[in-house]
Amino acid sequence: MAVQLDASALMWYAPLAVLVVGVAFWALTRRPKMHIPSLKGKHVVITGGSSGIGLCIARQCAAEGAFLTLMARTTSKLEDAKSQIVSSLNVPPDSIALKSVDVSNAEAISAAITESFAWRPIDVLICSAGILEANFIDDAKPSKLEEIARINILGVMFPIQAVIPLMKRRCKEHPSSIVIIGSLSSSIFLYGSNMYTPSKYALKGLAELLKFELLPFNIGVTMSCPAFTQTPMLEEVEKEATAFIQLGERIYLGAKRECPEQVARLTIDAFKRNVFFVSTNLTGMLVRVTGRGFLPAESFSTFLLELILVVPLRILTYLWLLNAKHVLLTSEVPSLKKTQPTSSLAQKPVNS
Repeated sequence: MAVQLDASALMWYAPLAVLVVGVAFWALTRRPKMHIPSLKGKHVVITGGSSGIGLCIARQCAAEGAFLTLMARTTSKLEDAKSQIVSSLNVPPDSIALKSVDVSNAEAISAAITESFAWRPIDVLICSAGILEANFIDDAKPSKLEEIARINILGVMFPIQAVIPLMKRRCKEHPSSIVIIGSLSSSIFLYGSNMYTPSKYALKGLAELLKFELLPFNIGVTMSCPAFTQTPMLEEVEKEATAFIQLGERIYLGAKRECPEQVARLTIDAFKRNVFFVSTNLTGMLVRVTGRGFLPAESFSTFLLELILVVPLRILTYLWLLNAKHVLLTSEVPSLKKTQPTSSLAQKPVNS
């Protein structure tokens, strides 16, 4: 009787095993269709496009033949950015438009997006503007917390809200993308960052919501989450809050600076392929596994890899917890004066 049961079970499970192996092989070897195969002739709008990651993305998009609209608050920095791109790539000056605008002003950014679309239909919107001030929550000025929240959250929400109806007009024939430059802080807190960490967690929720709201409209959503990236804003923060940075490096077991050009390259590749959640280095990939949340990876191969890694990585996070507690309980707590000057680089992106 036992032999008959085993044989019967084998008859059912063998085809199922073959099916599973076949599906896994197909998922691992197939080449997904490109959402946006080429940027040549496409119109890419970039907030925070005057420096840092935004400028690097702009330069690489221009090198592929894209038309650009760069948005930031300071006109002189926008003009410098345009001059750099034109001179280094020898692209026509009239292929780059500039908009001096505050992304946290709903009416102003909506008007800027509408004007940009009138110039050329928008194919890609990249939200890269953001600010950071190192300080503890109880030491930060309420006005500064509000400013960070407005720029980092509403300054992403407002341009996206303005561009969605415009993208929907032509979505059947023209696939488009919305890209949010988040941070590793979208999955793990950044010590001493007050409103910055909550704002980056909020962007992850926004990206997930947008992904499903825009699914029927051929509008891709990509969330790029780089770690510490060597930008002018990060350099400014390092000067003003050296003690915070040094303690953070001990908490996070070192913090290698990422190259903004590399972050830009991986981000562009991701939105072309309509990849939702992209990390830009090994640390980011490992943090992504434990911090992804409810939504699994869409790629079956990535899903399998993360499934294998989740238990050992959870063990590593416990060891990290022990180290972080030891560092904080045995180190002098850094402090910044409440009256310290705020950074003048208000809309240069920093990612950590």
